[in-house]
Amino acid sequence: MKEKFLKALQDKDFAELFKKGGVSFFMRVGGQIMGFLLTLIIARYFGASGLGDYVLSIIVLRVFVMIAKLGMDTASIKIIASFATQNKWQSIKHYRKQVISVLTVTSIIASIILYFFAEPIAQLVGAKPLYVRLNAFFILPMSFFVLNYQSLRGLKKIGDYSFFYWMSRPAFSAIIILIIIQFTLNTNVPIYAFLSSLFLVSVLAHITFALRLNTKQKKKEEGGILHKMPIKSIFLLSFPLMFAESGQFIMAWADKLMLGGMTSSHDVGIYDVAFKLSMFVNIVLTAVSSINAPKFAELYAMKDFERLEKVVHQSTKLIFWSTVPLLVFFFSFSTQVFSVFGDDFKAGIFCFTILCSARMVSAFTGPAATLLQMTGRQVIFMKVLSAGAVINIIMNYLLIPIYGIQGAAIATMSSVIFWNLTMVYFVKKEFGFLTIYIPFSKKKINPFNNQKV
Repeated sequence: MKEKFLKALQDKDFAELFKKGGVSFFMRVGGQIMGFLLTLIIARYFGASGLGDYVLSIIVLRVFVMIAKLGMDTASIKIIASFATQNKWQSIKHYRKQVISVLTVTSIIASIILYFFAEPIAQLVGAKPLYVRLNAFFILPMSFFVLNYQSLRGLKKIGDYSFFYWMSRPAFSAIIILIIIQFTLNTNVPIYAFLSSLFLVSVLAHITFALRLNTKQKKKEEGGILHKMPIKSIFLLSFPLMFAESGQFIMAWADKLMLGGMTSSHDVGIYDVAFKLSMFVNIVLTAVSSINAPKFAELYAMKDFERLEKVVHQSTKLIFWSTVPLLVFFFSFSTQVFSVFGDDFKAGIFCFTILCSARMVSAFTGPAATLLQMTGRQVIFMKVLSAGAVINIIMNYLLIPIYGIQGAAIATMSSVIFWNLTMVYFVKKEFGFLTIYIPFSKKKINPFNNQKV
């Protein structure tokens, strides 16, 4: 086994995947630990209802930020990675100016809408009106924050991206809460801490991207003339990604929003703990995807389809075998893990078991979704996610009134399985190979069978 691993590391693509994915993995672990710590602090000091109010308010903010971004943050991964491959650093700067101008306008419009419609929005999802109105002032900082860490991902600065995406917000939020609760246990402390940390990391992410880009530009001369992307071309790429992100958002957050509107913030708090713990099972999938996205875009732009297929299968194998031990651990010690958050949260153990089943399917099917997004198949990705989102909403609507938080978990599991298997089907159709990893199988799939480029 050791010899096989050392031999695999001699392959430069696997070495890059393992080393950079490893950086992302440890950042993801750190971020998950900080997220657990933050959730634990809120749960212990403010209870399930306090945690639920906090979660619902953040979801509302995320909805409006997602709309304001118009998918340009995800599009930036592909565009910046493509320019960086050609050493077109001035083109990246010009592209960024265009995107920042658009984001400023759309974020201000979204803020105005959220502020004046805070009351009905809060009633709809069961959130506190004060929190919703306060969120209106932080749409712009969060939009820029997301744009900057996705831009770092495009530059393949995976360590920086992973820090900002996984660790920064929960770490700073937890620190701020721990300081404030020494003086007061006001129920508004969690949301104040989150928004304060959001502003701080937004500034830090912007500075970090500027420094990284300037460093790269000094090392290499720009090749060719300045490439100016028309705004229309950017929108043609970003809009489908925005709708795809909407599908992902529904898959990740619709259950909590519908629980808040149909039950209570107390149930949202319990379900949120189960959901976050289940996400830990997919920690390797998300870590590897951090380097996969720009790598897929780079190899596809180079038309190196043989290496593309190889990297996909290396990724899936790495994801699968790293996920199995985590799944076994959480299934074995779920009662002990949930007891740490408090007795109220033990009601979420069955939800956690259901959600973990969905996470295992995601690990088994590999980076099919990322591959479609980064190779010009974002419309297919959007359609599949949209169908999954519709299934998720319908099942939540039908099951939550009957089974409560267990119904939300079943709805999420069903939709996750649907869209993962459907993504695999379309990868097979478009590229001629499966992303699914079959343990102990020695059969190799021909990557060029029915391949489309």
